[in-house]
Amino acid sequence: MTSEDKKQFEISNLGKVAAHVPDLIVYGDFSQEVPFIESFDGVLLFVDISGFTALTEKFSMTTNLDRGADELTLALNNYVGDIVEEVLVFGGDVLKFAGDALLALWKVERCHINDIITLALKCSFSIQQEYGVRDTEVGLELRVKIGLSAGHISKVVVGDNRHQYFLVIGRAVDEVRLAQNLAKASEIILSPNCWELCDRKLIEVEKIKDERAVKVRYIRNTLDFDTEEFFDRCTQYLYQNRICDNFEILRNASVLPPNDKLEKCLRKYVMRNILKKIDDNQPLEYLSELRPVTIVFVNLQFDESANTQHLCKAIQDANTKIAAIIYPLSGKINKVFMFDKGCTLLCIFGLPGDKQSDEGANALDSANKIHAFCSTALMKVRLVSIGVTSGPVFCGVVGHRLRHEYTVIGRKVNLAARMMMYYPGVVTCDAVTCVKSKLPSYFFEELPLIEMKGVLNPGTVYKFLGVTEKTMIYKAYLSRERCEYYPLLGRKKETDLFENLLSDFKADRKSRIIIYEGLMGYGKSQLLAEIAFLGQDTGHRVVAMELTKINVWQNFFVIRTLMAMFLGIDTCKTYDARQYILVTRIRGVVQEEYFCLLNNLYHVKFPTSEEVSKMSNEAKNEKLENILVNILKNAVMKEVLIFVIDEAQFMDPASWDFLENLLSDIGIFVVMSLSPSPRKGRLPCAAAARLMSSEYTTYVQLRELTPSVIVQKACQDLGVVSIARELETFLIQRSHGNPLYCEELLRNLHLNNVLQFHMLEEDEEREDEWDNLFTITALKTQTSRTSSESDSYICTITQNVKMHNIMLPPTLKGIALAELDNMNPSEQMVVKCAAIIGVTFSTELLFHILPEWTKMKMNQTLAALVESHIFKCFGERKEMNTNQIQDELSNELCFSPKAVKSMGQESDLGMVVANRLKQEESVMQCKVMGFCTPLLQEAAYELWLKSQKRALHLKCASYLESQAHRCLCCGGGDFIPFHRYAVDGMLQNIDPQGAKATRSKESILNEAASVIVSVTLKKLEQTDQGGKSHGLSRAEDIEMKFLERMDEIIMLTEKGKKRIKNLSSCECEAIVEYIIIPLSQHCVAVEDTPRALYYLLESACGYVHLSNNYMAFTYLNTAELMLKSVSPKQRNISLFEESVLHSLKGEVSYNMGQINLAKKLVKKALRLLKRSFPMTIIGVFFKSMVETSKHLSHQKKQVPWQMSSGREKKLAFLYQQGHCLSLLWQLFSLDLASSSKKFSRLAALMNVNCAEESQDESQIISSYMEFSLCCQLMGYQHEWMKYELMAIQRSAHLRVVGEELLIIAKLASSLAYMKLCLGNLPLAVQLGYRAHELCVQLKKPKLDCIVLNDLFNALFLRTRYQDSVYVLSWLEDLSMRDDNVIGQACFVTGCLDLMLYAGFSFKSFDFCLDFVLNQQMNCILMSQNSIMLGLYSSLAIWCGRLQEWDDFMELFEQARRLVRRTSASLYANHGFCKFVECEALLLRKYIEESPGKAREMRNKITKNLEQAITQCSTSPVYYSRVYHMKAYVQLMLGQDENSQSFLEKAFADSELYGNHLEQSWLEITKEWWFTGKCPMEDYWLKTAPDFPIWEVGMGEKDMGAFHKNKYLLNVPELDIDNPFPDSVSEVEIS
Repeated sequence: MTSEDKKQFEISNLGKVAAHVPDLIVYGDFSQEVPFIESFDGVLLFVDISGFTALTEKFSMTTNLDRGADELTLALNNYVGDIVEEVLVFGGDVLKFAGDALLALWKVERCHINDIITLALKCSFSIQQEYGVRDTEVGLELRVKIGLSAGHISKVVVGDNRHQYFLVIGRAVDEVRLAQNLAKASEIILSPNCWELCDRKLIEVEKIKDERAVKVRYIRNTLDFDTEEFFDRCTQYLYQNRICDNFEILRNASVLPPNDKLEKCLRKYVMRNILKKIDDNQPLEYLSELRPVTIVFVNLQFDESANTQHLCKAIQDANTKIAAIIYPLSGKINKVFMFDKGCTLLCIFGLPGDKQSDEGANALDSANKIHAFCSTALMKVRLVSIGVTSGPVFCGVVGHRLRHEYTVIGRKVNLAARMMMYYPGVVTCDAVTCVKSKLPSYFFEELPLIEMKGVLNPGTVYKFLGVTEKTMIYKAYLSRERCEYYPLLGRKKETDLFENLLSDFKADRKSRIIIYEGLMGYGKSQLLAEIAFLGQDTGHRVVAMELTKINVWQNFFVIRTLMAMFLGIDTCKTYDARQYILVTRIRGVVQEEYFCLLNNLYHVKFPTSEEVSKMSNEAKNEKLENILVNILKNAVMKEVLIFVIDEAQFMDPASWDFLENLLSDIGIFVVMSLSPSPRKGRLPCAAAARLMSSEYTTYVQLRELTPSVIVQKACQDLGVVSIARELETFLIQRSHGNPLYCEELLRNLHLNNVLQFHMLEEDEEREDEWDNLFTITALKTQTSRTSSESDSYICTITQNVKMHNIMLPPTLKGIALAELDNMNPSEQMVVKCAAIIGVTFSTELLFHILPEWTKMKMNQTLAALVESHIFKCFGERKEMNTNQIQDELSNELCFSPKAVKSMGQESDLGMVVANRLKQEESVMQCKVMGFCTPLLQEAAYELWLKSQKRALHLKCASYLESQAHRCLCCGGGDFIPFHRYAVDGMLQNIDPQGAKATRSKESILNEAASVIVSVTLKKLEQTDQGGKSHGLSRAEDIEMKFLERMDEIIMLTEKGKKRIKNLSSCECEAIVEYIIIPLSQHCVAVEDTPRALYYLLESACGYVHLSNNYMAFTYLNTAELMLKSVSPKQRNISLFEESVLHSLKGEVSYNMGQINLAKKLVKKALRLLKRSFPMTIIGVFFKSMVETSKHLSHQKKQVPWQMSSGREKKLAFLYQQGHCLSLLWQLFSLDLASSSKKFSRLAALMNVNCAEESQDESQIISSYMEFSLCCQLMGYQHEWMKYELMAIQRSAHLRVVGEELLIIAKLASSLAYMKLCLGNLPLAVQLGYRAHELCVQLKKPKLDCIVLNDLFNALFLRTRYQDSVYVLSWLEDLSMRDDNVIGQACFVTGCLDLMLYAGFSFKSFDFCLDFVLNQQMNCILMSQNSIMLGLYSSLAIWCGRLQEWDDFMELFEQARRLVRRTSASLYANHGFCKFVECEALLLRKYIEESPGKAREMRNKITKNLEQAITQCSTSPVYYSRVYHMKAYVQLMLGQDENSQSFLEKAFADSELYGNHLEQSWLEITKEWWFTGKCPMEDYWLKTAPDFPIWEVGMGEKDMGAFHKNKYLLNVPELDIDNPFPDSVSEVEIS
């Protein structure tokens, strides 16, 4: 680059300001006072670019974040900049950019104007030749048409000392626009005057029919025309600019030396937000964005008699008044120009820094005031027309680097301009503005639709009538009506509260107030509509109204309107009708001489009495209030009166005062809703503050809707029974529980054709599909569908749509920008940087990406944002997770503090300073923060340009990568073992342990462990010596020694723990959620697909590790979509990662009970890992021989190898192969085919070989335990015991520290589980207690929850009730403290078991039912099919026993849907046994009431009982329950012998497997059925639901005779002549 080229880029501050102003102003006269006029001659060139609006609309309507404002800015400025450069090269001066057009001037003396017209024509042809047609990347075409005029021109400057505007007027200005209008694309038109003044011999033209203007065809090439001499001549004619080529200075104004005086004058012509960016030395691209704004076009049409002076005076007065009206409301005048023989002013509300939540109402109110002033107070103005529109437009700098302007472009800009011209003389607005203003409908009048040039589908156009008291009288009805087909969702507790308080009110008749506070969009209006209906439905008098912002300024509006509605005069159209009704309603309550006091209040004409005429105004007001009180006092004596006031924050102070006095005197029930005070909003008046803090006020803060309700609402809004899981996730994550956000997101997706609708296929067996794993079906209810609708629909997503790239809808973006624009620049910068990180962010990472900030500055800004409720502070990640889950899971209403500060209260300055310092101190200690309103995060994120986002995402990713590993408590490293080594060195430079300062903790732990190791090694030596001399020890001895060793470990680790303070518990969940997932998002944002896939798979694996199958499912889907989006040629993904994807999908499918799908996926993963697995039984035979030989060779070797370089990648494959084989043997073990046992054993053996090849003790022990379990399931007792003992013996070699100590805990947990399954309950109990102790030492709450659940079941089956209650209380405390919803579900399952089978309670049935109903849509719990099957079946058993069949059927159906989705685990079998018990209860009901249905149920239960027997082979401890149910079914079917046989079998199994619980129930059953001498009383039915409560610390003696509370399995009464119908009889179950 040459020195001159560099000079072009070095622009001074003055040059930057001058770039926004034409030379006509830069070199103009600043000595005159405004307004003033300056006249001159010149040539005007008007360039209109068609396609700009369509291009802007294309970008604004796209949902894709990848196509943001920066791409649109680039497209616009590349094109416009080239055209501007052509104008500058030819010496022109760009006067104005008017959206998609620009006006250029060549200022010249009259005598030289013909040459300059030729020059302008040459410029025009150059533009048409180079830029006449240009295709864009989005498939739209940009085209140019040009008009030229010449003649006398006047410059008018208007404004004041702060803001000034210029415009050019005159015949030439009018003609250039008319000439351009005549042009078509690629044409150049000369105006009549320009044609007269030009050098005609050089120009070839074509006449235009019926027009004096001409179309230029070309410029003739004459022999006597010297081009170089012509340009030199023109250069001399032009005043300031000179003609030059591209390598010289294009514009002198760009290189002006610093001149403070000139700069100060020019700054008056530039908008404030532009000047801020210039002063901060920020690129002007930062101002370019697609932004929702409100456009106000004001057009003034003048009388024909108006001269230039008249125009100047009128425009100046209009400008001054408009500025005075809109500036206080954050509006801005963007441009002033002459337009079609009139002056037009473009005003904008909602520009950067000016966004207000009520800008629509502000714009309309301003437009009405402007119209009123300009129509009456301006000289020579004959017509004022105003068009107002709202919507997304491009707001930004358009033009060339040396000459540009801030402008707005878009369909809504064009629409406002067209409405202004096609609807003359009125204020018009579009439908969006009408809705956005939130003004009542009676402020608008719908206008007939007129076809407007260049506007397609403008929508409804309204005339704004203005805000007047006469318009508003009595009109304040609820805008939201209750609809029975659109029920209120998720607010049952709020309506229950209303009904409870109303019941109390009716009892004591003391005034009550309920205030529901909630953010905008939380559904307050629908809630109040429901409450109004509930009040009316019970026969009470309800008066309901809704307020708007303007009501707060209208004195006594609320009370006057409430009373008008109460008296029934709100619908009267004439004063005499109102007067008649008033007389009938108040006669006898109010003396007639005081009727006239109501005249002004209700626009009636009662004659003024003598007594009233003598009263002062104060006395009249006091008497009027007394009259209103007496009317209401008389009414409440006859009926209950309920006032419902929506948007109560807009109540006027006088009404608050009256209401306060009224409620202290009369018993009225008042329900209000209000929005929280905005950040810098006005405080409530004193009376309002007192009422809100009153003892009879209940103040409730509405919470966001739960994810399950959001899904239900989406189905309701779309009219479908289910939606795609991807859409569910999108709505849950992006709506943040706000119903309005959900609606707007759906509307935006629908408008952009993202949603597809299909008829629901009635094929329930499509469950073996990955996409259907978590599909939620919103069941149709009678109220949600009409009887005529028989077809059901589902909603899916259009293919190839990236949901994570969907932009915010303009409506939601506007809401967030209003909050963002009210912040100062420092706060905005912090919010925007935090938005890059995510909804939650660490303060360390925020400081890392803030540009050159100090810690003190950041902390001060964060403290201000916390104080303003923009951010919320968490001490630790764990605390944040706790708070979030509590918010999601809490079912209680949030009652906010009652202390409310009023408008009149002044804050003590010292207290304010102290509070701020305290806030800063808390922020300094805060490690993690989050957005209070997640919507703000999304909007702030979208404000960054693409290049800026990329740079910041890279910065975040580089910071987080070193922390992306399992926690040290779990041994560190990748969640997918050695993952980073398997991806070709992509991440090998990152420390996988993340160990920095934290290594010190491990060194202390090692020190404590050295004592343990020395002791245990001595024990092991003794054991080994004994083994050599006496052979293999008996299994019982080895198990007992393992228990003793665990006791020693527990004791010694307890000692070591005391020396290690602040030993952290497992942090894997926090690491996954707040490091690895954000890392994947950062990598996605920078389009680093391989790295993004790596972290997505780590996230999914982490969630599988944490038992959160739903989140694993979500991120696996994201990873798969990412893989599909990359073309095979560009794909740089290893086979290892593809295999991980399929194995994780297989594991999730297995966890969800989809066995066939899981088997298919795992086999595919093994193929990708180059590990063959036979497909046939012959292949299994030969493969087993090979693997057995390999296993024996491994056992003989036993020589550890040292890991050499490159071994990590080999280990990654071995670990992954072993994991797949581990899944595969479990999957085959669930197959009923006899050959599957061989497949299962082979997979387990191959898993052992993989583990032994890896030489990892942890893997080997795990594989031995799995092989032992596999052999147990197949009945190979010798191998089962052998490998169990080998695992125990091998564990003696583990170091008792870190991950190896965790392996011992897991081994104890697995052994306890196996012993529980097998019925060795005493050993299961001992192992369970020790595993629990180790989990406590290691701080592994999730593993501890599993251990405690197994321990409870073992104790419960042994009928050790007191110990069971203790363990259950531990499980409750742990699951609640750790917010473990799976643990909570296990706790509730235990509570239900106590009531159903032990005859006492720990928690009530209602507590358990509420938990299930409130958490059944919890994403984590939905993935636990086995647990949910048990819960639904337990609840159904309860209802069936109590004959509550409607509730039973609903719960039974939920359970039935889960049966096919469960595995053969202990909990699945337990749940399935309960399900069979439900079927037995239902069979009994059908035999008694509906014999015709009994056959079908008989067949189902027959099949399920056989399946239960098969499944219980993995957990024989439940055999006795299954045989118990078989005996019951046989007895109901009249097969007494079979029944007795199965009963004896149940007795034998309960004795064999130590199931004392079932044994106690069997004894009562046997006595009841066969051996009882007299009828028995069913104590369970007699006691339910009020079972005795067993509290912690109580013994059996304290509980009384609860053992009798066993449910009696009744046998239906049969017809002696025909005991069984043909459909049921002669059935035997073998």
